[in-house]
Amino acid sequence: MLCCITLGLVACASGEQGEQEPTETKTSNSTAASEASKTSAPQVGDEESTQALTTTAQPAANTGTITGRVTDKNSGEPVSDVYVVVGWQDSQLAAITDADGRYTVPNVPAGEPAPVFGFHEGQYLYHNSAYHDDLNIMLDPGETYTYNFAVTEHDDPGGQPEVSDPSISSKSVAPGETVAFELTARGGEGGLSREVFAASPKLGQLVLLKSTSGDHFRAEFTIPDDTPHGDYPFAFFAASNKCYDPDVFPSLTLRVT
Repeated sequence: MLCCITLGLVACASGEQGEQEPTETKTSNSTAASEASKTSAPQVGDEESTQALTTTAQPAANTGTITGRVTDKNSGEPVSDVYVVVGWQDSQLAAITDADGRYTVPNVPAGEPAPVFGFHEGQYLYHNSAYHDDLNIMLDPGETYTYNFAVTEHDDPGGQPEVSDPSISSKSVAPGETVAFELTARGGEGGLSREVFAASPKLGQLVLLKSTSGDHFRAEFTIPDDTPHGDYPFAFFAASNKCYDPDVFPSLTLRVT
């Protein structure tokens, strides 16, 4: 496996160990790069620009939007319930695909690298826009960028990492308060990557958890001040260094009062 670190992101793929730049390791059989396109605004009648998910986040100044559709690489059929992550160390945004495989991520900071990752429980592999499709996505203010990509099924359950014992320090919080997210993650083909997340598409954000000791991961997260009251499910998941996702993403719900 190789762990690809560039512009603050991690990529995974089968091969030799070591760090490589995504521009030097483009996957030759990827179809997503040819499908990605930039548009200054969603095109009328363009089904690939249709918003698939409305989160609580509202468009902000000096930001753009990433939208697209996720399909199965072999069948070409849309894939629902793919957790789509934009960024992972700086901006930390999340969405999920609908029944037609569509997603929308608003409030993507303009002028900054915006790598897109796709995670799906079950028998799918992780997908990385920079590594697999050789894309350096960077938006202009107000821009909508369409990124369609395909995910691949695998046939090696033994390669999947395990995540367990998820917890949130409080079940109910107010906007502006800070809560801690924790879980246990281990195993996976090639070992765990640094992509260990708790993600809430409804909130539109994710939490990057970091190892505190061995298999234990933890991070604190402050609820945005403008978060509406309601219940916000968080899915907990990780990736291995050879692009395997867990079979099951445990989920917990945080109530914002």
